[in-house]
Amino acid sequence: MKKRAFGFLAGAALLAGGIALAHPGHPPLPTPVVKVSAAEQAVPFELFRGNRIVVPARINGHETHVILDTGASLSTLNLNYARSIGLPAGFKIQAKGAGGNVDAELISGLTMDLGGYHAENASVAAMDLAPIERSIGMPISAIFGRDFFNSAVISIDWANSKLIVRSHDAFKPAAGATALTLNKRGPFNTIQVSIAGAGPVEALFDMGNGGALVMPVTYWKGRPEIANLRTAGAMAGGVGGIHPARAVTLPQVMLAGQTFANVPAILSEGGNDQEPAQMTNVGIGLLKQFKVDLDLGRDRVYLTPRADKPAFVRDRAGVRFDFAGDRLKASFVSPEGPAAAAGLKAGDEVTAVNGHPVTANYYRGADWTREAAGTKVELTRADGSRITVTLADFY
Repeated sequence: MKKRAFGFLAGAALLAGGIALAHPGHPPLPTPVVKVSAAEQAVPFELFRGNRIVVPARINGHETHVILDTGASLSTLNLNYARSIGLPAGFKIQAKGAGGNVDAELISGLTMDLGGYHAENASVAAMDLAPIERSIGMPISAIFGRDFFNSAVISIDWANSKLIVRSHDAFKPAAGATALTLNKRGPFNTIQVSIAGAGPVEALFDMGNGGALVMPVTYWKGRPEIANLRTAGAMAGGVGGIHPARAVTLPQVMLAGQTFANVPAILSEGGNDQEPAQMTNVGIGLLKQFKVDLDLGRDRVYLTPRADKPAFVRDRAGVRFDFAGDRLKASFVSPEGPAAAAGLKAGDEVTAVNGHPVTANYYRGADWTREAAGTKVELTRADGSRITVTLADFY
C-alpha cells in the first residue's frame, strides 16, 4: 500500500499545530471543484482579541464563522462541529503539531463558501479543537487553510475590517505595494525577515500565529544580540500541547523594506529551522502593520505599509488563561510577570475582573492584559480573595 503524506498547521495564540503524517491505506483525496468570482466581494471580519481573523462562511450549507490560517495546508473542522452538521466519521490519522500528536480524521465531499469562493467535493481534517478554544476564548467551528488561500487572491484591510476575495485574474496590486515572491517549504510559504540586525532568514508565513514572531532555539541561541536580551518565562505550542518558551522584545525587525522597533516576540526552547511547524514564524502581529494581498496560489504577497502604524500588542500581565465559561483558569503564570508579583498562581481561577463577572462573552470586551503599563487591575478569585495586578513591560 502506498503511503500518503499530509501537512497541516493550525495556529492559535502564538500556537502552531499540524498534520504531517505518512499513513498507509488512505484512498486518494478527490480533486475539489472550485469557483471564484471575478467580481470583488468584500466580507466583514472580526479581529478577535486583536489576533484572530474570524469571518462568516458556509460549510455544507450551514452558516458559521471560521478562523483563517495560511499555515493550514488543509482546512480543519472541530470534530464536535463536524458531527453536529451530520458529517460521517472519516479516515483515522495522527495529527502532528508544534505541541505534539493528536488523533484526527480526513473527511471528503463537502461544500465550502466564503465570499466569492465556492468549493464542492472538498476535503477537510477533523479533530478536537477544544484545547485551542479554551486558549483563544471562543468556540471554533472550522479553520480555513491553504486549500482556500491557494484558490483566490485574499486581500486583508485591517483598518476597515474587510476581507476581499477575488479571482487571480481580476486582481491588480495597489499603488505603493511591495511585491514579494515567497519561497516554499513543503506545502507552506516562507517570507524573508531580518531580526535584530542579522541578515534575512526564511520564516513561515503564518496567519494562524497571532503574535509577531516566534523563533526556534536553533535560530536564537547562538545569536547574542537575541539571547542576551531581557526575557520572561512564557509558554508556546499548539495542537498537541504547549511547551516552555521565553518572551522578549526585539530592538529591530525588518520586513518588506520596513523597519520596526521594539517588537514583542517568542523564543521557543525547542524547535528547529528545518520543520515548518517548528521554524521561525511570522504572524499576524507583524503582518497587520501592512495592508496584505495574498496571492499564495502563485507564491506571492503584496504588502502596503499602513499609514496609521498600529502599535504592537504585548502582554503586560504575564499570565496565560484557559477560558472555562464563567471563569478564567490560570494555566501558566510567568515568574517575572506582574501577575506573579501580585500573588496569582497557576491553577487559580478568576471569576471577576475589576468587579465584572467573567461570562461567556468575556473576550468580546477589551483585553485587560494588554492595557498600558501602570494600569491596575483587580482580580477576584474563586475563593473570594482579591488581588491587584499592576501591568508592566516586564520583558
